[in-house]
Amino acid sequence: MNQQIYEKGLQHLLKVEPNFKKFNPTNKISFFLRPEGFEGIASLIIEQQISVLAAESIKKRVFALMKKINAAQYLQLDEQDLRNAGLSRPKISYLHGIACLECDGNLNFESLKSLDDLSARKELCKIRGIGEWTADCYLMASLGRVDIWPVGDIGLQESVKKLKNLKERPSVEDMTSIAREWRPFRSIAANLLWADYD
Repeated sequence: MNQQIYEKGLQHLLKVEPNFKKFNPTNKISFFLRPEGFEGIASLIIEQQISVLAAESIKKRVFALMKKINAAQYLQLDEQDLRNAGLSRPKISYLHGIACLECDGNLNFESLKSLDDLSARKELCKIRGIGEWTADCYLMASLGRVDIWPVGDIGLQESVKKLKNLKERPSVEDMTSIAREWRPFRSIAANLLWADYD
C-alpha cells in the first residue's frame, strides 16, 4: 500500500463515512505490514489471539533462532527451543506443517499473488493453522491488497463501535454491513481503525 492509494482511499472513506474525521486522518499512521512468504505467515500465526506486546516479544525470540527466517531453517529448529522462546505447542505444529508444505512444493507463496482476494483467501484457509483472520491479514499486510476487512478482529470491532457510537461491539454481520460503502478501500479503513485502537 503506497501513499497515493492511501490518500485516494482516505478521500473515499471521508466522503462515505464522515465519522472518520474523528480519527484525525491527517496524522501519519503506521500501516499494518508484514513480509511476504513464510516469515509473514509465521509472524501472523505467532500474533494469533495474544497481545501485540506478547507477540512482538515471542516473534523476536523465535526469529533469533534462525539465521534466515524461512521454512527450511524453521524445520531445523528444536521444539524445546521454540517452547523456551514462548511459542505454544499448537503454533509450533502449525508452523511445522506450513514449512513442510512449502519445502515439499505443495505451498507456493509466489503463486498466491496472481489470485484474486477470494481465491487466495480460500487457498490459505485450506492450511491447518490459517483461519480467516490470518488469511485476511496476510492478504492485507503482506500482499498489499487494498480491500480486505478482517471482520472478526476484536480491535477493529472496538474501533468501529467507537466510530459509529454503538452501545456494544458490532457482530461479524454488522461489521460486514457497516463497511459495505467503504469498498474498495476497506484495508485503509482497517489501518485507520487499528491506529486509533492502538
